[in-house]
Amino acid sequence: MVSRPFDHRHGLPEAEGFKLGQRVTMLDVCVGDDHEDNEHTILPGADGIIECIEMLAPPQGLTFTVWIPVNEMEGRGIVNVFDQGDGPITNFIKSKESP
Repeated sequence: MVSRPFDHRHGLPEAEGFKLGQRVTMLDVCVGDDHEDNEHTILPGADGIIECIEMLAPPQGLTFTVWIPVNEMEGRGIVNVFDQGDGPITNFIKSKESP
């Protein structure tokens, strides 16, 4: 099981009300390849973990890298990156509600 985010180089610890390593709920369909080059389509409502928050040059600007587990126990998942060019981050993720 993945218990912490990967080492970020020049990232921010938090932005837009979200924190590095925070569990979030995905609000949109996410598509990507896992480390074995298998493509996965993840539906809205899936869990994600914020792996990196960076401020890049325009037009990207504030960028959130989110790991979305396909099989969290095996450490398998996809990564999607959302930047300001895509729209507000709140269009794509929301804070995970506590049980």
